[in-house]
Amino acid sequence: MIIETGIMLLILFSGLFLQTDIFENIETTIVAVTGIFSLLLLALSISAYRKTGLKRIIYAAMAFALFGIQLLFESLEDTVEALDTGYGSVITSSMTLAILVLFFLAIVQKNK
Repeated sequence: MIIETGIMLLILFSGLFLQTDIFENIETTIVAVTGIFSLLLLALSISAYRKTGLKRIIYAAMAFALFGIQLLFESLEDTVEALDTGYGSVITSSMTLAILVLFFLAIVQKNK
């Protein structure tokens, strides 16, 4: 009797466990932590620019800001149907290219 009840409960709750996608929760957590970290790096780079006045730090700050915007756009694109167009991948690829160009400029920029 106890074993049959346990089996029935297992069958009843197995559907609930199968509906929960653990990987989606992990992905959401990683994206949130990445977004928070990019905002932290943006704040640190702005603070460093104020202290040093180096223009190359502005390029890095813009890259961190653009990275945060890209993460936000990708998250909104997954949840808001109006943003789910064919242009989304072009926009995110363009943002990635811009981020790389900004980091390149931050590295090769001469100190003035």
